[in-house]
This record gives sequence, C-alpha cells and structure tokens, in this order.
Amino acid sequence: LMSGVKNNVGRGINVALVNGKTGELLDTKFFDMWGGDVAPFIEFLKSIQDGTIVLMATYDDGATKLNEEARKLIAELGSTSIINLGFRDNWVFCGGKGIKTKSPFEQ
Repeated sequence: LMSGVKNNVGRGINVALVNGKTGELLDTKFFDMWGGDVAPFIEFLKSIQDGTIVLMATYDDGATKLNEEARKLIAELGSTSIINLGFRDNWVFCGGKGIKTKSPFEQ
C-alpha cells in the first residue's frame, strides 16, 4: 500500500485508507508532525467515511505537533495508545471509522 518506491511515505504519521467492504485502497497520505502543521491532518481525519479501515504508522517523529483534538480523533478510530504517543515513539495502528470498541491491532 505504501513504500518509498511508491513515493507515498514520509516523516511523521503515514496513513492508508482502505474500503472496509471491498478492500480497495482509497487513499494514502503522510503528515509531518515535526516541521508541519497539524491542521491538515485533523481535516483529513474528519473527512474519513464510516466503514473505512485506517492504517497508520509513524516514521521518525509522529507526536510533536499532535494536539488534543488530533489525538481524540485517532482514539475515535479505536486507538488506545495515541494518548501516550511521545517524541520519536514507534507506533503502528489499524482501526476503522465507526468502530465501537478499541482496536486489537496496535503496538
């Protein structure tokens, strides 16, 4: 879904969106949480449709610019670790928009 070869990964939080019914890749993006702005990431999280599988992974630093709103939106996707994510922590997550419980796929 994402790789350096495809040129769709970068520093910060890397995200892939997958259709929960068909398995089709919908979108990939990365958001620089060190030198970038959190506002585009928040808008992206708000735009995710119900039934979408959300895959996230950090590279380098994924936490510095994360604010309470961004962390809350990720928690609503099923994350329990996002609240404690710190500077340069490694984090991988698979959740979904509209999930009713915590995701078991997070480390």
